[in-house]
Amino acid sequence: MMANHETHIWLYLAVSWLGATSVEFSYHLKKLGLHTQLTGAVPAFMISDVDFINELGPALEAMPKPPTVIWVGENVQRPEKCLRYEELPTETELFESPVYDDAARLQAISFTSGTTGKPKGAMLSDRWFQVGAKNAAILSDAGPDDVLFLWEPLYHVAGWMTLVIGLQRGIPVAMVRKFSASKCWAQIKQHQATLFHYLGGVLNILLAAPESDNDTDNSLRVVWGAAAPKDSWRTFESRFGVKIREGYGSTEAQNFTHLNLGGPVGSIGLPCDEIDAWIQNTDGNRLAHGQIGEIVVRPKIDGITMDGYFNEPDKTAEVLKDGCVHTGDLGYVDEDGYFYFAGRKKDSLRRKGQNVSAWEVERVINAHPAVEESAVIGVPSEIGEQDIKVFVRRANGHEIDPVDLIRWCERDLAYYQIPRFVTFVDDFPRGPTHRIKKQELPEDLESWDLEQSEYEVSR
Repeated sequence: MMANHETHIWLYLAVSWLGATSVEFSYHLKKLGLHTQLTGAVPAFMISDVDFINELGPALEAMPKPPTVIWVGENVQRPEKCLRYEELPTETELFESPVYDDAARLQAISFTSGTTGKPKGAMLSDRWFQVGAKNAAILSDAGPDDVLFLWEPLYHVAGWMTLVIGLQRGIPVAMVRKFSASKCWAQIKQHQATLFHYLGGVLNILLAAPESDNDTDNSLRVVWGAAAPKDSWRTFESRFGVKIREGYGSTEAQNFTHLNLGGPVGSIGLPCDEIDAWIQNTDGNRLAHGQIGEIVVRPKIDGITMDGYFNEPDKTAEVLKDGCVHTGDLGYVDEDGYFYFAGRKKDSLRRKGQNVSAWEVERVINAHPAVEESAVIGVPSEIGEQDIKVFVRRANGHEIDPVDLIRWCERDLAYYQIPRFVTFVDDFPRGPTHRIKKQELPEDLESWDLEQSEYEVSR
């Protein structure tokens, strides 16, 4: 449980060299979340920056058999059974130290974010990381003269993926403690970074800054990642003078299962060399071009998808079936074989007898010129099923009337897809990669109600 610093990297690589398995803990977790993951992972040792002792200490004390703790940092009041990193003996070998070269060995357990339930620990092999970094390097077009910019926290696999690219390709990594929209471009310029990894809303966050005549005066040539908003794609490229390279993957399936190396804007691309993929319906039948269903992935090589969820056989069986990974994501394929993401299966609503994808509604609302970002959730309806509630963050300097937003939605959405409730917010609760944490959006926050207005949606 450490921030982004060099000691974190050395310790992680040392643990790997010993053949042990690492479990990264988010330093944003509080006592309850830490206790849940500690009891789920059952670690033998815990290494933590002393900065996090106020939350980690009580979580450890609540365990019947806590791990041995090694604190990194100065000025810590520690229990007798804990160790200080600086006090560890350097002359005596504490462990036998064989060099492991088995790529199938369990490298890490990565806990999911828990957005659709209790966090689960995905078991990832060394090969998962090696193949993932290989394809990430292809997507980012990493070359010998590049410098990778690393802002993701190292408790997210994306952070380690950037480091493994650097190790595989022998190129530098410029690491910062955390993402800062106000400092990002200055940090990139300072380190002459050429490759920047994005996730989700990071592109829109950077676009939200006031435009400048110097926007193209940066060292980047490629930004690469997943979930680039289609409507922002070309805008970002033009404004900052860079190339966007989009991909798709998941912790369970592979860091990247699809790469868009020059295909249509908005597409997640074609399957990687090591992957077969298709779209299927709930009956398990493959769907034709243009039809929306679940994205299913089948590895061509053993050990490149997760081995399963740690001590969760029932949850594992829901995802890993017949040698395939059922991603839980919806998508479709065009006539040229390019895949497109169409939302999460579990991020769908049931309204007026119809299934509604929150992602489809958000895509339309986010295209409004006065909207910076939105998040759609389902709330209980007094007549059964659900109503749609949208949280909207307005673009800088813009105002928008809820009725105008509803009129905008009517152009591209069916009547049952149009939100009933509209709430304007200054920002959203976010995870470490700045994705919106929908589970923390309040259902009962005061909202504008379409059914209490005089406006009628046409059918």
